Amino acid sequence: MDNLMKNQKTLMISSNDKDNNLNISCAAYVYKKNKIYIYISKIAKHYDNLLINPKISVMIIEDEKDAKTVFDRKRISLKCIANKIEHESKDIFKLFDESHGAKMMKILKTMDFDIFELEILNGRFIAGFSKVFDIYIKENEFVLKAVNYQQHTKK
Repeated sequence: MDNLMKNQKTLMISSNDKDNNLNISCAAYVYKKNKIYIYISKIAKHYDNLLINPKISVMIIEDEKDAKTVFDRKRISLKCIANKIEHESKDIFKLFDESHGAKMMKILKTMDFDIFELEILNGRFIAGFSKVFDIYIKENEFVLKAVNYQQHTKK
């Protein structure tokens, strides 16, 4: 799971607007100490959504070209609370520079972008067919618990 979190560069965000309508979008992210950080523009729909309703779900998913089959892509779904970071965080910007390119980040820093910290509450990790784990946070560490399941059956 840690490899997937560290190796992917974007995640999908499910958020709600002021009328409680769902919105799905994506954002570049970095990962540090069991927290996710996204850097998003004020023009993006999800920016206002995160301020209005900080309860969101995110998905980090293995690239199709790297998966054995599209039906068996490794993925992590997480319930999070989004908090806008009001002060500049040099260590987080350094991670963005390393992951997404210092040249691009230098340009984005001159624009209407802000960092949000995503506090992970819980989630689910799909490691492959019949390899499903619930994710809990205990003492600031991820705890994976195998999900009891029934085998896929034929119709």
